[in-house]
Amino acid sequence: MKTRENELQFISVVLDLLLLNLSFLLFAFIFYRFRFEHGIDIYLCHLLANFSWVLAFIFIRKRMLYLKKGFKTRLIRVFKRSLIFLLLATLLFLPFAPIIGYLWPYALVSCLFFVLSKLLINFIYFKTIKYYHLKNNRVKRVLLVGKNETMQKVKRIIKVNPILKYMFLGYLSDVPGKDVLGNLDELKEVVKKHNIHVVFVAIKSQQEIMPYSDINKELLHTCNQLGVRLFYVPENESIETGNFDLEKLNGISLINPQKIPMDQIENQIKKRMFDLIFSGMVIVLLLSWLYPILAILIKLSSKGPVLFTQKRTGINKITFNCYKFRSMRMNEEADLKQATEDDPRITKIGKFIRKTNLDELPQFFNVFRGEMSVVGPRPHMLSHTDKYSALIDDYLVRHYVKPGITGWAQINGLRGETDELWKMEKRVELDKEYIRNWSLDWDIVIVWKTIFDLKAFLNAR
Repeated sequence: MKTRENELQFISVVLDLLLLNLSFLLFAFIFYRFRFEHGIDIYLCHLLANFSWVLAFIFIRKRMLYLKKGFKTRLIRVFKRSLIFLLLATLLFLPFAPIIGYLWPYALVSCLFFVLSKLLINFIYFKTIKYYHLKNNRVKRVLLVGKNETMQKVKRIIKVNPILKYMFLGYLSDVPGKDVLGNLDELKEVVKKHNIHVVFVAIKSQQEIMPYSDINKELLHTCNQLGVRLFYVPENESIETGNFDLEKLNGISLINPQKIPMDQIENQIKKRMFDLIFSGMVIVLLLSWLYPILAILIKLSSKGPVLFTQKRTGINKITFNCYKFRSMRMNEEADLKQATEDDPRITKIGKFIRKTNLDELPQFFNVFRGEMSVVGPRPHMLSHTDKYSALIDDYLVRHYVKPGITGWAQINGLRGETDELWKMEKRVELDKEYIRNWSLDWDIVIVWKTIFDLKAFLNAR
């Protein structure tokens, strides 16, 4: 069974080994300046140390990636694993003492430095995350349905694990009490009032999560309408979960009834790496010289700033500042009224940069900052999010992923002004198709067509 905890464990081991080898390389340089005559012996020390850490990890596995009792528990486990690592390293080095005995000081100092560095990095990392947790506008606000022992465990894990980027808001329960925001019948009102992003629901039987279940259909439909992610939490681990993928939070199973490719951490890493590389290249190779040219032309065309900054709806319905080259004269309707084909507010240079999509280029700064992606559903004005979420079923599903500079809907000609409701409905359908079937190859195809397909690139907006 593949879970996010397994993926995080693998990543953690890789990072540990990277730190271990950097520690050995640092002291190899300090002690021996990488002298050739010591090379093979130093490599043997590296190999034995790496093997020792892998064995130590096996003996004390990271069963508590997500903690129950706070950060102190993690430090204790890291310290225990480090002691076992030092013991194993000593035992493994003994048979090779006749060969590498003269390297004992080097090996001991390197191992101790690795252990202290790991403890210090863990401490700084988790304290920093905790400090910025409440200030981070990307933290997902969580609602728990059902106030029982299982949900209280989920609450505890959320509260002591800021790394999850979850913030507990309260419960939905028929029994009034502390942290109870309402009952299940008030789900819509509570989600809207408290701007909820994720809902965890406690279940007692397999029937509640089956695709054909009326309960599941209604709840999933409601969550999609509200634009919140839904997770089921079995109260009993013996409950059959069918074909659903499970995710583990310290022994608590999470069932995702509507899993999408971007829920998998490896896909998030792939997409983020693609975004960083592509946006970085655009910023360095294109915007570095084109930005000042367009800035001068925009300033000469009309008064106002070079960049037009507008609040847009991003992933998890979180608002962010979207950047564009200003193509209009300053006006009070910019955040309410879409541009039309012959809009009198558009300047002469504005017509050119809008026709060629050059006005969108500053959004690569949004991509580099992590607020947007190169490919994804286009971000809409806040007024349009409010308007169309009331008119189109499951409209807010498009916010389950980061918005993009271009997208599947855009290269199919669905972009610009939406003067008729069917145009937005079709755009949303294509956005949902993209979200359900995402792949890195598909992103590359969309980017290619955006650049070289005239229908996509020069389509009127």
